[in-house]
Amino acid sequence: VIEQFINPQVIASLAFHAKSLHSAGEMRKAKTGISKLENSTLRGDFIHWIDASNASESETVYLNTMAELQHAINQSFFLGLFELESHFAIYPPGAGYQKHLDQFIGKEERKISCILYLNEGWHHEDGGQLRMYLDKKDENRFIDIQPQAGTLVVFLSSDFLHEVLPATRERISLTGWFRTRSLNS
Repeated sequence: VIEQFINPQVIASLAFHAKSLHSAGEMRKAKTGISKLENSTLRGDFIHWIDASNASESETVYLNTMAELQHAINQSFFLGLFELESHFAIYPPGAGYQKHLDQFIGKEERKISCILYLNEGWHHEDGGQLRMYLDKKDENRFIDIQPQAGTLVVFLSSDFLHEVLPATRERISLTGWFRTRSLNS
């Protein structure tokens, strides 16, 4: 968990951009799994994938900063990360995302999950925490992370069950995955 990961002005610009995409109808109801099923009881957010070839100025700053992080992770841990896939996510009040892993069964390309929060003035009573389970076998061992603007959360996609708790207000983030090349290609 890294607080104040990116300049506050960039965070504000990214949040404004996400809200603009949402109000313009450019965000779509999120789907789950390889089969891409829409399941509102499992997941209630709206997403918009970032296209690096058509990125806004603030998206470009985000992508460049994440590229630096990718390089640092590769240098330190030799994971062979080669790309970032990333999307904006907006959770309306009351929406959440039930407990899950970010790596699909039989698909190991997603190695590192990254969540950058864009919520200004978030308070504990607003809810919407990211609940990270520290032990897959003991759901009583967890930490809750506040979705405060500028906070970046990074974890192994295959190892940490997590969920988004429902919030009382709109919750905005940039979620991404550093990927390795597929062994099947």
